Amino acid sequence: MSETTEVPLPHEEKHHDKEEQHEHLPTTPGEEAEVEQEGFSPWQKLRSPRTFISFGIAIAIIFFAFRGLNIDPRQILFHMSRANPLLMLVGFSVFYLTFPLRAFRWRLLLKNAGVPVAEGRQSWASLPALMEYIYLSWFANCIVPAKLGDAYRGYLLKHNGKVSFSATFGTIFAERLLDMLALFGLLVLSGWFTFGAQVPGETQLVFGFGALLVVVILAGLASMRWLGPIIYRILPGRVHEYYGRFEHAALRSFRLSILPQLALITAGVWLLEGFRLFFVIQSLQTEGLSLALHSIIFVALASSLLTALPLTPAGLGVIEGTVTVVLVRFFMVDEHLAGAVTFLDRMINFWSVVFFGFLLYLVSKRK
Repeated sequence: MSETTEVPLPHEEKHHDKEEQHEHLPTTPGEEAEVEQEGFSPWQKLRSPRTFISFGIAIAIIFFAFRGLNIDPRQILFHMSRANPLLMLVGFSVFYLTFPLRAFRWRLLLKNAGVPVAEGRQSWASLPALMEYIYLSWFANCIVPAKLGDAYRGYLLKHNGKVSFSATFGTIFAERLLDMLALFGLLVLSGWFTFGAQVPGETQLVFGFGALLVVVILAGLASMRWLGPIIYRILPGRVHEYYGRFEHAALRSFRLSILPQLALITAGVWLLEGFRLFFVIQSLQTEGLSLALHSIIFVALASSLLTALPLTPAGLGVIEGTVTVVLVRFFMVDEHLAGAVTFLDRMINFWSVVFFGFLLYLVSKRK
């Protein structure tokens, strides 16, 4: 069960109708099961009490962080209005370059997992289609908590390609693990260049949280690889097929032959995320703002790490508060200028996804 060879799973049925029967079992909890079966309705999710609560938490975090720093919103708007639009456009473009890379990486993972995407001319498995699934899932993650966009992405591929949801979700799980491992590795590296051996005590919480996630990731992979029989004894029999495809896809995604390519692509994605913030900060150079590139990458990666906690949609509020505080406390940036950086950056990696994602959702034939 936990082998990573290409031998089919012993219990895997060859008949499509058998697979579809198991794919419709309510094997995922709560809202995730609903998304798996029915897709994603923004109107319905936005009316959910859980969504209202998450946005309330986000607003509260921003309010208390800015109040603690004695920030005047009018000063933030003043600095934002003076940002260089050309450099902001470069930052915007750099951010959107990550989506082709993410789609290409996902296609590699799907092929490794045996999901039939080898025919590039298949419209549902082409790179533009995979980019659309990813972008729609990001849109979902930006307006509802708990990363339901990941389940929505699995639904989109299943709905359009008639492929296994559980195997697809296994590749998404593997993708998240790759992101977290690369993110933490680059965070440590940029932190070393930024602080050297004298790491501020406040940052130890960030590093500790990242290290804990890495340990959990490696323990989870080891459990799937070596403790498969025990896991099957714990799980109800009706979910064995579902979990089997999930496990098989997740483990095959980490085959040694493909890991260097996946690692290179993943590192590229996260360096582009750092360069996005770099160009945002460069757009405010006329305001007297200047930071070293490695410090900017550290700030960008530290904020991205916090999105692993699905407390609010796409880290809304958590990232705004954290980035502003980090810039002020660690890099002595003026609090109003730090707030301007934060909101300009979030215009690119959050609000643009909400706006364009909503438009794509309206016109998409694959949703």
